[in-house]
Amino acid sequence: MRFRRAAAIVSLSLLFAGIHARGDEPLPIFDAHLHYSDDSWASLSSKAVLELLNQAGVTGALVSSTPDDGTLMLYQADPGRVVPELRPYRSQADMMTWYRDDKVLAYIENRVERNVYRGIGEFHLMDASQVDTPQMKRVVELAVERDILLHVHSGAAAVSALFATNPKVKILWAHAGLSAPPAVIGELLDRYPQLWTELSLRAEDIAPSGGLDPAWQALLLRHSDRFIIGTDTWAAWRWPLYVGLIQQHREWLRQLPNDVARKIAHRNAARLLGQ
Repeated sequence: MRFRRAAAIVSLSLLFAGIHARGDEPLPIFDAHLHYSDDSWASLSSKAVLELLNQAGVTGALVSSTPDDGTLMLYQADPGRVVPELRPYRSQADMMTWYRDDKVLAYIENRVERNVYRGIGEFHLMDASQVDTPQMKRVVELAVERDILLHVHSGAAAVSALFATNPKVKILWAHAGLSAPPAVIGELLDRYPQLWTELSLRAEDIAPSGGLDPAWQALLLRHSDRFIIGTDTWAAWRWPLYVGLIQQHREWLRQLPNDVARKIAHRNAARLLGQ
């Protein structure tokens, strides 16, 4: 299944490359879910990553990495386009325990003193109970103090738990909950004005047969100010597909009214991140 999807994405990439060659101007995209982690460094230089962003028409990117060095490499290479966020994971070993680890909390508190990060994340919360730790409560407090967002990979219950901790926190919900249906996403967006959501890994749900799903279309129109594009390069094998992943989003964006498409493509991210 993964390889069939990859082939379809590559085909889309070639299709759109042909369209671009005929002179059509591609819609600028802000990608709010990029990782340049250590598994990618050997095969892909920061210069090569930025060239892929150029090919895809990506004018801005919210980047986090494991470890954080990858994020800073890209930021130093292109500070006008790359927006850093701090991933709590010093290594992959932190993923399952970071939210209750004093050493990780100290790492976060020390690292954010650099004042270059616009968010903390993308991080994983497997259930709402993981929000109820002293370390996690301090992370929420830190985000509010510094006016930076939390980029959260979780279910709806954990999002609600974070807002219960402090309703002033800004949350970017990764993958729109990954498997959450439009009704659930819409309910949370209605309830929490400080919630935004990015759409990495959701293009096939939004337009499962090429055309917009009616429930998704209604949701995107109703909350057009709160959605952002994302791809999620969580592993090195995602990078060769990158241009196609962006073009897959462009395919459904072009079915929306122009003003809505432009908000979701790049304007919402610019407003949220102060770009």
